[in-house]
Amino acid sequence: MYNTTDFLELYTTLEGWAISKYGEEGVKGIEQCHHDRNIQREVRYFRSVRNLFSHNPNGSSKPLIELTDEFKERFERLCNHLMGNSAQISIPFKDIYKREMSDKVIPTIERMKEMSYTYVPVMNGKKIWGVFSESAIFNLVGDGNLSLIDNDIPFYKIGKYIAEYSKNGVFDFIGVNDSIDDIRRTFSDATNKGRRLDVLYITTTGDQKGDLVGLVTVWDISTL
Repeated sequence: MYNTTDFLELYTTLEGWAISKYGEEGVKGIEQCHHDRNIQREVRYFRSVRNLFSHNPNGSSKPLIELTDEFKERFERLCNHLMGNSAQISIPFKDIYKREMSDKVIPTIERMKEMSYTYVPVMNGKKIWGVFSESAIFNLVGDGNLSLIDNDIPFYKIGKYIAEYSKNGVFDFIGVNDSIDDIRRTFSDATNKGRRLDVLYITTTGDQKGDLVGLVTVWDISTL
């Protein structure tokens, strides 16, 4: 059976996280300001349970409500949703299909077609130099420069087209310590602004200057 002490300890952790994200209001700030109303309702419920235990007018040590295993799973699921680290759901660096600036373009296109990849990060060491995509290929065709892509051409020779997509592409960056909720909000905000955002690259600094750690796609989030 889930006990009061365990619940209050995890709630205290959630409170600390909420203060860092929402200011002095803490968990109450999640209830008031979170973009997802379902999350607001869940937080309101657990905050009311916490208040029952913290403000027992009779001073009784007997539990005011029964904390079942279902209650435990529900609360831990909420906390993981809000506080869980991005690395928990990301495709790790070693499993990402990526290319170096000196790698050849044609074999990459063949692999993308085989695996139905829409975009591939092009690396300079552990940093993303740019993102190669179907759009880059279309732009090459549209400009009448498809002849630039012969069997031996490396990515750095078509840097202009990679840079154009990297500037206007359907991806963004997020930090390694950002939460799963931060990732959800980033995808949600993009949708609300009418922007197509398919993938977030997780880096050590939260931008293109940092080392690549992993990636999360919009489809990964939809399954959680």
